Amino acid sequence: MISKQLILANAPSNIGQQVHVNHTGCEAGEDKKRRLYIKRTEKGLLAYCHHCNDKGFASDTSSRLSEWLHKDTTTNHSSFKATFGPLSPEGKVWLHKHYCDPADVYFRGVLGHLDQVALTLYDPHWNPIGYQIRNLKKEPKYLTKITSTTADSAWFKGEGKTLYITEDYLSAYRIHNDLDATSLALLRTTITDKTLIQISELGFKKIFIWLDPDEAGRKGARKVQETLSHYLDRDVEIFNYENSKEPKQYKPKELNGLLSSLSLC
Repeated sequence: MISKQLILANAPSNIGQQVHVNHTGCEAGEDKKRRLYIKRTEKGLLAYCHHCNDKGFASDTSSRLSEWLHKDTTTNHSSFKATFGPLSPEGKVWLHKHYCDPADVYFRGVLGHLDQVALTLYDPHWNPIGYQIRNLKKEPKYLTKITSTTADSAWFKGEGKTLYITEDYLSAYRIHNDLDATSLALLRTTITDKTLIQISELGFKKIFIWLDPDEAGRKGARKVQETLSHYLDRDVEIFNYENSKEPKQYKPKELNGLLSSLSLC
């Protein structure tokens, strides 16, 4: 474990900022190439050495960090409100179109809005963190409300130590439901510090990134892969899977076969 004293002595000032320094006392030998990376997040200071693969964490209770921790730097809390109720026929048709079960606890209707579906967001410990409204007939397509201060991505917890990362909610749901695997919907094309910490804590051995096939999705997937490679242990296998379709666009049998073959990589 990287010493807290070393982390605090080289800590960057602002949330999101990262520095890399020589790892004094590195077990892999003398570090002259600044292989120790330290990043300030909302929860504290993350450290990882690319020489010895050691990790570390330190909380900084200084007034400087306290000032930054009270700033919402990653999540835009929307002010809209919704009253939930049964799914409309339009909502059920939309879910069936993507091979999702309308009776599942993840899906609800929005009273007074037949053209909206509410998608419930959970953290990896099955705590609700907010919801996302899918507009079926108008823009914007998604309205997201995060009520948690500790999580901002949607998790579907399954068996095993393989994680599938998608961009949208239904794709992550399909992977979890069809394969009983753990999946994560970023709800964006970037990965936040909160989600990065959760992935690190859960100790996955293999990670597949499957974002949308447009330019933003492909660029985002490469960046997510790069970020994960920086902060996770070197023995974690990270794959960027490019496909012309999103997971939710495959029929269950097709998706199951595709994911099963991927897991053998």
